[in-house]
Amino acid sequence: MNPFPPVNQKTLLRDWRVLCDDIGERRAGSTAERRAAEFVARRWAEMGLTSVVIEEFPCTSLVSARSRVQAWSGGRWRAVEAQTLVGAPGTPAGRTVEGEIVWLELPENRAVLKRGALRGKIAVLFGPLPTRVEHHRQLVAAQPSAVIHVDERLPFPWAKSDGVYPAWVKRHGMPPTVTVPYTEAWQWRQAGVRQLRVGVRIVQRTALSQNVIAELPGTSPHLPALVLSAHHDTQCDNPGADDNASGVVGLLALARSLAAVPRRRTIRFISFGCEEQLSVGSAAYVAAHRTAMRRVGLVVNFDSVASPLGHLELWRVGPVALGTLAERWLARAVVGVRTSAEVSPFFDTFPFNRVGVPSLCFYRPNFSGGRWQHHSRHDTLANVSVDELARLVTAVAPFVRNLANRATWPFARAFPADQRRVVRRLGAELFES
Repeated sequence: MNPFPPVNQKTLLRDWRVLCDDIGERRAGSTAERRAAEFVARRWAEMGLTSVVIEEFPCTSLVSARSRVQAWSGGRWRAVEAQTLVGAPGTPAGRTVEGEIVWLELPENRAVLKRGALRGKIAVLFGPLPTRVEHHRQLVAAQPSAVIHVDERLPFPWAKSDGVYPAWVKRHGMPPTVTVPYTEAWQWRQAGVRQLRVGVRIVQRTALSQNVIAELPGTSPHLPALVLSAHHDTQCDNPGADDNASGVVGLLALARSLAAVPRRRTIRFISFGCEEQLSVGSAAYVAAHRTAMRRVGLVVNFDSVASPLGHLELWRVGPVALGTLAERWLARAVVGVRTSAEVSPFFDTFPFNRVGVPSLCFYRPNFSGGRWQHHSRHDTLANVSVDELARLVTAVAPFVRNLANRATWPFARAFPADQRRVVRRLGAELFES
């Protein structure tokens, strides 16, 4: 007999609407982010979960931002849409700077980044923002007046919102950086645009973000706990229906499904704040509970899991047997996954990985670049699927129940050696400690 009733899709949609319609954009450190945290805490308390608590931690909060980008084309200055990167500085006193374009296709053209080589110029960076610290240091040392980022994954006529790595800003500095639509940069290159103007006026402050924690206690509290997690904050200017209200709504649904079934191990639910600035909330939780991390056996995270079209991915950090076990349980629900053993610092699982906790992360990209609505005004309820989220919750609940009732788990805690090396490198480069 199946101990889990069917997932109530009306309840899923109700919770989704609260996060996306009633609350909306939930940028880190904002009143809206706190409302989301309080909503999650209230829901878990209503379900009968115990030890419900909201833990605060400091974060950088964007109060206001105004980005202006103009291109000299056809004998006039033409304004284009631009978005400020959270954590990056503004132009001096918010004034407009003007300069010659230097096109940077990175990482292959990083040899251009000599000390002072971009002074008085504006770099248009095509590709990912630097993910290796030596490339970032080179970019800063080249001293561009401003950087315009063109995300190669998003070939669309709108600018994405994004953030920068807080540790890099503190350690190495950061030039004023904005994003523009891919299609605008395409037109600049075709038209031979040579001059740009960029002005960024930004107000940021230190504020408080929140992690929300609750538990379904097990009958054998000495056994390492199972953590289920998601994040409730968003980037700017969007309600984050997929990224990551989908994960939070899925977490609430899992709590409802699992609350009524017996378990040996404690299941801990955590909704993290400030994920969008490189898992600041997750890192704060691990730091605050460092001595208890040996009592965490596994983290299962949900991030952007409700695209109507997509490939369900399972990112595994830990032994191969862990991924194989998860695949078998998902197959019982006729849910296939693409499993990856790549270590990503961009999920809330990574701070746990740094202290040796294995993890699984569910993610559902919908095209080769990730998700087309990524960090944009298109990440709305119109572009998510209740059916897909319900299907995932239905598949994962029996897997979690099985793990929570095992006296021993059929996988080791230790990571493969190659994953350990990558975790150490990324942790040292991208995080403060």
